[in-house]
Amino acid sequence: MAVQPADGIMRTERPGFLLDLITGADTDLGSVQRLAEAGALALAGSADCAALLIRPGGPPVIAGNSTAAEALATSEDRNGDGPLTHAVSTSELVKVDRTTSTRWQAYRRRLSASGFGAALALPLDLEDRTSCALLFLVRGTTGLTPDLVAEARWFAEVAAQSMKLALEVRSVRSAGDNLKTVLESRTSIDVACGVIMAQNSCTYAEAFSRLAGASRQRNLKVRSVAENVVKSLAAGSPAARPDPPAPA
Repeated sequence: MAVQPADGIMRTERPGFLLDLITGADTDLGSVQRLAEAGALALAGSADCAALLIRPGGPPVIAGNSTAAEALATSEDRNGDGPLTHAVSTSELVKVDRTTSTRWQAYRRRLSASGFGAALALPLDLEDRTSCALLFLVRGTTGLTPDLVAEARWFAEVAAQSMKLALEVRSVRSAGDNLKTVLESRTSIDVACGVIMAQNSCTYAEAFSRLAGASRQRNLKVRSVAENVVKSLAAGSPAARPDPPAPA
């Protein structure tokens, strides 16, 4: 439920509130896109919103609720500095408006050229080595009012908990997919070994050794060799016997 106070900013009732950053979002980009859209919605049109997510070993993920917001956030990579990347690296809130120090003058020019008058970057507390931050972009000369900053701060707290949950769920899903792949691979290998054992009156270890030897000689994964054996059996033809391993 949302309420609209005198300052014009729509607020969602706060107790226990979380954002759904999972449903329909199959990738990190999908969740970041939902986060940026929710950020703009939380401030009821008072600002556009962009979000940046950085995970170990992967490229930065950037999304915005508008083309202008996303483009401005993306431009920080090309220019080497900006409030969004600064908030991520320092875990500090960053304000850029008419009262800003000279450090952000170049950014203010890009901000103005994009049609915005002020920017507010807030880091999200995600723990571990994953970093995320929100960038609120205000059009016109209204600037960063105390009410807007307070609401953005609250939304960042909600966003941090929601993004943690989204990343954890995606991690569990990924682990489940990996386990499924391992189990499917194991099943193919076990069936193939059973075929080889029946054809050659050998042990499981000897059958697997034949598969491994064929894998090396044909430059294929053991699972691929095993699947070929199983497919030939399913087709009703004699299963191809993997070549014995090359002498050591």
